Amino acid sequence: MNIRKKLILVIALLSYFVIAIDSSVVITALTKISNDLSLNQSTLSWVQNAYILSFGGFILIGGRLGDVFGRKRILNVSLILFGIGSVLAGAATSAMFMIIARLFQGIGAAILAPTSLALLMDNFKGEERVKAVAWYGSISGLGGSVGLVLGGFIASYSSWRNGFFINIPLVVFMLIISFNILKNTEIKNEKFDIYGTVTSVLGLFSLVYAINGTKNVVLWLLLSVALLCAFIAIESKTKQPIVPLHIFKSNIRTRAYLSRGLFVGAMMGFWFLISQYMQEVLHFTPLLTGLAFFPLTIFTFMGAIKVPAFVYKYGDKKTLILGLFLLLNGFFWLTFLNSQSQYILGIAIPMILLGLGQGFSMSPLTNLGIVNTKTEDAGVASGLVNVFHQIGGSLGISIMVSAGSNITNPVTSLHVGMLIGTIMVLFALLISLFITNEKNDS
Repeated sequence: MNIRKKLILVIALLSYFVIAIDSSVVITALTKISNDLSLNQSTLSWVQNAYILSFGGFILIGGRLGDVFGRKRILNVSLILFGIGSVLAGAATSAMFMIIARLFQGIGAAILAPTSLALLMDNFKGEERVKAVAWYGSISGLGGSVGLVLGGFIASYSSWRNGFFINIPLVVFMLIISFNILKNTEIKNEKFDIYGTVTSVLGLFSLVYAINGTKNVVLWLLLSVALLCAFIAIESKTKQPIVPLHIFKSNIRTRAYLSRGLFVGAMMGFWFLISQYMQEVLHFTPLLTGLAFFPLTIFTFMGAIKVPAFVYKYGDKKTLILGLFLLLNGFFWLTFLNSQSQYILGIAIPMILLGLGQGFSMSPLTNLGIVNTKTEDAGVASGLVNVFHQIGGSLGISIMVSAGSNITNPVTSLHVGMLIGTIMVLFALLISLFITNEKNDS
């Protein structure tokens, strides 16, 4: 691998790593943010929801922009937006200031995530691509785990503002590499799919809002369904759609998207609920809670190192099934947690299973989500990988938290959440078992 490819890999991995960290580093700092900015519980929830809504709403357009206007231009724009959002969030002095900043961050992340994955698809082939995508696929879980540790450290020993400011040097570093290494491509002379763009953004925004932000769930779900149906109708007729519907004709890709959504949903719910359990039941400090995620982080990293060899020898499907099987056992183990459980046996050991399972699952799911796509569809396929990742995460955490919202006992609430997580991973495993080989269909 030459130096240019190595630097492209650095940009792709670092960009996804920053996005993953930013999703989780806030969790352990929410209490301090609330105190400093005088936020009530409802307003505080929007610190996270604003990011999730803009990320989920703009992610499809983010994938298509790179296909039309070129990866370098769109990558740079996304990094600048994400950087501006990070500066504003770190400097926020009011609720509105913070929410606007998080919207900027979410839009930047929505464009950055699919563009960085498409960069790998453009520049790596064969075994090099397998290794590159393996690292990319694993970096999300790794970044999320590191974010929890980092968030706990920052919440205990520094200002929560530094959790946002640490993005700035990383963004500047990536911009320098991008300007010097990436090549500009010609802007395609295509009529942009305005109606598809508007309905996709509003439809996904409404869906995520129904999951995370509103009491009128049914109303927003109906609006989301109507908008997404309109989006599908528009895409089936337009000559240059933002999402060519033939992407979903692939048995492999469609099943990979569904499995990814279920798997990520289970993991997001686990992060949230187990953090609450360790602080409320085991009485861990924010820092100790963050450090307690080390088994998950370390074994996710170990799985990421081993997964390219497994994919090369056994293929994506078998590697994915192994990963999901490990995850299933980890979640099932966690359903036995109680108020007398010790950290090592009750949490650390199942975290090892979850870490290995996450490490072995993410890369095959990413590979299968972009398999057999042509260059002109690379951004779209990458966008859909991230759509199901984001929407799945939002759904999972919302379902698991809502199921236990009326339960006052945190142990019982955790049991309910982990049971739901077990069922979600089981469905992901069953869906993946029926992935079949097929010819290039794009």
